[in-house]
Amino acid sequence: MRQLLLACLGLILSLPAMAGPRLRPVEPPAGPIFSGSRTFGSLTLQACYGGRAFCGQIVRPLDPSGRVPGTIPIVFALFPHTDQSVAASGTIVTQEGGPGAPSIGTRGYYLGLYAPLRATRDILMVDARGTGGSGLLLCAKLQRQWIQTPQAVGECGQSLGAAAELYGTGLAVQDMIAVLDSLNIGMFDYYGDSYGTFFGQTLVARYPQRLRSVVLDGAYPVIGESPWYPSNAAILRFGIAAVCQRDPYCASLPGSAADRVNELLKSVRQHKIVGSAPDGDGQLLNVTADISTVGLILYGGTSWLVNYRDLDAAARALRDNSDTAPLMRLVAENFSADGPSGNFGFSRALYSAVGCMDYQQIYDMRSSLPSRVRQRDAAVAAQELDDPGIESPLTIAEFQRVSIDTSLLNYCLDWPMKHPPYPPGAPIPKNAHFTTAPTLVMNGELDMLTSAPDGAIVAAQFPHGQQVIIANSFHVDALGDIDNCAQVIVRRFTETLDAGDTSCAAKVKTIRLVPFFPLHATDAIPVVAATGNAAGPPARSLASAAVQTAGDAMARWYINGSGTDVGLHGGSWSDSAHGNITSFALENLRWTPDLAVSGSLVWNQLTGVVQADLQFTADDGSTGTVEARWNDHDSARPAQVSGTVGGAALEGTMPAP
Repeated sequence: MRQLLLACLGLILSLPAMAGPRLRPVEPPAGPIFSGSRTFGSLTLQACYGGRAFCGQIVRPLDPSGRVPGTIPIVFALFPHTDQSVAASGTIVTQEGGPGAPSIGTRGYYLGLYAPLRATRDILMVDARGTGGSGLLLCAKLQRQWIQTPQAVGECGQSLGAAAELYGTGLAVQDMIAVLDSLNIGMFDYYGDSYGTFFGQTLVARYPQRLRSVVLDGAYPVIGESPWYPSNAAILRFGIAAVCQRDPYCASLPGSAADRVNELLKSVRQHKIVGSAPDGDGQLLNVTADISTVGLILYGGTSWLVNYRDLDAAARALRDNSDTAPLMRLVAENFSADGPSGNFGFSRALYSAVGCMDYQQIYDMRSSLPSRVRQRDAAVAAQELDDPGIESPLTIAEFQRVSIDTSLLNYCLDWPMKHPPYPPGAPIPKNAHFTTAPTLVMNGELDMLTSAPDGAIVAAQFPHGQQVIIANSFHVDALGDIDNCAQVIVRRFTETLDAGDTSCAAKVKTIRLVPFFPLHATDAIPVVAATGNAAGPPARSLASAAVQTAGDAMARWYINGSGTDVGLHGGSWSDSAHGNITSFALENLRWTPDLAVSGSLVWNQLTGVVQADLQFTADDGSTGTVEARWNDHDSARPAQVSGTVGGAALEGTMPAP
């Protein structure tokens, strides 16, 4: 997942594009290399992307009704099947999320997902209008803004003039069909992730006969969704409890994880914490822990795995030791991930144009701004009476203080809407029927952006719909799938029109939680001694803290985009990738304030095998060398640890970090 949450993790604004644990997008072997031009349907395309694809564009009216003049290019890339001795058996069309992310920008993930089928299947990626090469929309202020405001969203819309209403999903679907028609592609297989599932529902309702199969990964409904997204907070509450119950150490603690989150919220309500902490790329930020920023950790969704891994222990560190460092780091990481999107090829302007045109709101988008404000206030007041705990553990008022691209309730207050091409919030025409083609709906069990209950609504609307829920997983599961479950199901479904054996979905590894954040390395849970061990408890605690230090760096890989980061209390690490092997170099890395750890960690992301070779020095002069080995795919199996601490032989086991 190293963010698409770089092509899509930084892209995940409220209901956007991304995922459970992911490999980086490693493109599969190229197969034939093409050159020059080739004719497909009525179009002549040029070889592109190192000869692996053919690229082209069609020109579409900005406004098919003709009311607003102008045209827009729609850019696409067609990756031909690799066995050119036979005709293609079909075409797979992939659609990225956001909305605001270009599909072609995620080509590595899509090609990797469908690599085993590419011998006989073409893959087509179309950048939706307003993204990538298709008339990219950019509003500089909105794109750069750290904390988005309704005013900046509205100013962006005003700057687009009459075109502000012309980037919705309904028109983007028409563009895609026009590309398919120009290429003489009739029936096709569809894969959409996140907003791509919203796009896909609109597509298959408008053009139901064109689909051979449909896969909606990270699905939420076009029809039947509430603007309050009540299932999102429900999944958050479920997740807080479930990840703790599934972790042996957390489950053994007195009280509940929910109680500890409530204690944390009570604390920051009373006394906000101001300080500095490193974000996911090691940049030191001045941040504040208060209801809005802790709310972002809970509801924002951009750093799920790391948030769940650290949050309970961070709350206890604050409560028990007045240690703010773990919490402030989470605040910085989430604040940064929710920040400016300028470097990710993601358009906040397009996100706004689509969201305000197509998503359900608690006010009428066709009414004036003063009317919208009154309608919002009335809707909030009614919700306070009907279900005041809908956003629990936050109150409704507190939830509205979380960034607007997460809470959404006020996002579109100022967006202009005068002559929409179809009723706002209704990209699917009335009386339309979803395709009868076999449809697979996939959701992560812990995904609070596009929740499993939302996915169930989607699946029920398809005559031949099936939902698969991936346990212990998050948003968008098949792309870069480290667990090798979701991607296998998707490939099998696309190939055979049958999901087949989906039992692996219930067996995906649980999330390993940090037991606690010790102030001193000797306070860490000691390695459990095994035959041949001569090291005492303090030495075994030092070894345990050293392995936890390496594990902390490995966990941050999921939210790091630069390849370098810093430790919780100093030092640094960097990583490099060779295929599916990611190697980490640690340089005086500090997870506890008093232990500097150097060395290497090598992670095979396909087999799950992790090998750490570490050297450490404590501030009291203690030294040691440790080798640790564990399997990232097996949550229950401990890490094997050996080495020498203070001249004494160390042998034992510890929970894998």
